[in-house]
Amino acid sequence: MGHIIKEIPLANGLTIRFRDLTRQYFGDFYLVKIEITCEVPLSIDLFSNATDLEDARRLVGDSAIYYRTAEKMGVPSTAIGTVVERLIGTFSSHSLPYFASPGFPSRFVRAELAKMRRNNSRATFSAIHRHD
Repeated sequence: MGHIIKEIPLANGLTIRFRDLTRQYFGDFYLVKIEITCEVPLSIDLFSNATDLEDARRLVGDSAIYYRTAEKMGVPSTAIGTVVERLIGTFSSHSLPYFASPGFPSRFVRAELAKMRRNNSRATFSAIHRHD
């Protein structure tokens, strides 16, 4: 599953984690793959009432988790460290200000809930209108 190579604690209480999933795929060439996650615990301060919080927990669990991978293929073993740092640096320079903003947790949770509701309604619609 790889190991955590960097954690960045943010002012809004969240932490960005980078996990190294690099693997060899041919000779001295590697797929450098970095998994980027940020766990947003569901708490009452993200919702207008306790009922909304419980509904959200039924859909996504106790936390909404941001997940992304950044990768580069064909990296010689001598360049792995440089590529890892570049991938982390690119994500950090482009995305950290967004993640660090005070409003990110509530925006992210709302977006994840909307996505889950859409997916659940599609699954229900498909099950109801299935023609076997």
